Amino acid sequence: MKLLSAFAALFLSLGVRAADAPLAELNLVYAVQYAGFSAGEADITLKAEGAAGCYRYDTNTRPTGFVKALFGSPNQYSRFCVADGVVRSQRYESVLKDDEEQSYRLDFDYAKRKVTDENGLIREIPAEAVDSFSLQQAVRLWMAKHAQDANPPIARFTMVDRKNLTYYQLKITGRETIKTPAGKFDTILLERIDNPNKIGRYWLAEALGWMPVKIETKSGKKPSLVLSLKR
Repeated sequence: MKLLSAFAALFLSLGVRAADAPLAELNLVYAVQYAGFSAGEADITLKAEGAAGCYRYDTNTRPTGFVKALFGSPNQYSRFCVADGVVRSQRYESVLKDDEEQSYRLDFDYAKRKVTDENGLIREIPAEAVDSFSLQQAVRLWMAKHAQDANPPIARFTMVDRKNLTYYQLKITGRETIKTPAGKFDTILLERIDNPNKIGRYWLAEALGWMPVKIETKSGKKPSLVLSLKR
């Protein structure tokens, strides 16, 4: 388990076309629970950076207790741009303090369909692939497009991480009112359906521009990880 994995599981998308309205800045805090115990907080910020339609997206975790002792304090950021409704990663970096083996960087070149890591290793990627964090913003575009569909399609997403490409399928499975430390939200539930051994449930709120107000993930027999919007 890594605190980042909850976001990585969610923030998955292939190109989704929508109007390129500027994305609003974000400054959100999530309470984190691991195996039913309080495990700290995660801060998420989004702000415009660089050329028009480009952004910097950060998450900083503040784990506590045994979670901090076991997993450290992982942080990540993504620089991405949106053009013609398509999210394109520019650079992704995962940083685990005092653990270079778990820290890595990816630079994207869509013209060549290549991604290069911090060691100069180059890999081929599909045209729709994005990093594991900017994916969330593509999911927001997808949800905005399909939230009112009578029969919404299966969302098919491609993620690039340090070594692999991972393909995901998610499905809208219902509408729920969710109570979080930040209050009550009307949400649409998006669930992972491509792997029976992995649970991924994401409650997305229109009031927050389709950002998640609650995330629940579980892999095999490992304990569950839950993030709930705090403020």
